[in-house]
Amino acid sequence: MLFDDLLFQALHRVELIDPWRTPLQQPGAVGSSLLAGGVVLYFDDVALVCTSPLRTGLRSKGTAVALASGGIGALGYCLTLMDVGEAQAIASPGLYRRTVPGHELPIAREANDPLTVLLLDLAEKNSAGVCTLRMRLLGGGWCELAYRSDLDGCIELLADGQGCEVECAVVSGSDDTLGYLSPASAYPFALDGACWKSAHSRAWPWPLAREWRSQPNSSEYRQVMKTALLARFQQHPALRRRLLALQCAVSVASVPAGLIEEVIGLGKFGRPLTVLTLDPDSTQDEEEEDDHLEEARFR
Repeated sequence: MLFDDLLFQALHRVELIDPWRTPLQQPGAVGSSLLAGGVVLYFDDVALVCTSPLRTGLRSKGTAVALASGGIGALGYCLTLMDVGEAQAIASPGLYRRTVPGHELPIAREANDPLTVLLLDLAEKNSAGVCTLRMRLLGGGWCELAYRSDLDGCIELLADGQGCEVECAVVSGSDDTLGYLSPASAYPFALDGACWKSAHSRAWPWPLAREWRSQPNSSEYRQVMKTALLARFQQHPALRRRLLALQCAVSVASVPAGLIEEVIGLGKFGRPLTVLTLDPDSTQDEEEEDDHLEEARFR
């Protein structure tokens, strides 16, 4: 049987690493599920550690498992069973964590009933081609640990068959969920012979910034932003894999509507990168403006 050490152990708490954040809900709470980039379940003596290969940059389909049918499946996420003390020592620098006590879990039916593992099972391949680990808990019924590649490689803890849906993720800045989509996120890239600190209009070379950053609805602004985002995702393969796996609608501050979806489409079809060429007239105007400023200093 899969992970016999878990049988008849009580689930005391769940730690969410880099939880999904939505307005008006606790971090990690999405509908009746818990959703995060990493999940650690703490039992009496052991901890079940689930990490996302999409988040860690690994090219992996997750932990391989033997199926009742005789074949081999994959969980999508990487699953490790370890001592509680070892799990507590896992470091995730810079990532927010939230701990949810057992009695506060969405799967808990009665506040005083221990969530004791009675049965373990595998739900064989779903539409995404991965298996799901299922646990029968005393005081909680069946629950699942599912891999959500469509939601940035998150791991979802849910009541049996009651998965969450995200209609549209709103990204206001680089610290939000899916913050890597924000132009302001700190992923530098090279474009047109220059190093751009970010794709945000504040970081654009001066001729472009002067001409277009104050006109976010213009076609020129959209073209510059698209080219900058394409360059960034092309030069950061781990981010590119996360972007191409994403299957929920997004609204990103400072990015024209529909542009993220357009960038995803270009990435999937392997379109070559278009390199920006700065307008010589704009550069000349910049030099003339600098000359005027220099003359003004000596008047």
